[in-house]
Amino acid sequence: MKWFLLITLVASAAFAADETYIGWVSDSQCAFGRSSVGTFTATNPDCARRCIKEGKQIVLISAAHKTVFAIQNPEALKAEVGNKVSVLASSAGKNLLHVSKVTSSEQSNPECERPRLKE
Repeated sequence: MKWFLLITLVASAAFAADETYIGWVSDSQCAFGRSSVGTFTATNPDCARRCIKEGKQIVLISAAHKTVFAIQNPEALKAEVGNKVSVLASSAGKNLLHVSKVTSSEQSNPECERPRLKE
């Protein structure tokens, strides 16, 4: 009986249900810098691509969760850096996602940091 319970617990953890997360794909340096002051929006895509080439991690910025999620399988999002996406993912730890499906929903504007024009 104990073995059955142990196998059931392990199996349920291994097959955790996927959830949908919507957010901006960015690099860890820019995303964590902005989130530390409560900003959970798009970062400059050109800068994010450059930072990723320099070794920074790919992350998902979620305004809905007010969280920056690390990505367990970053190759799944590499082509979407700078874009807003909808991902189907399972939790792989605290603020860590394993992405199983990606749908691009919006391309970022490189001038995302430009201040609004006065009316």
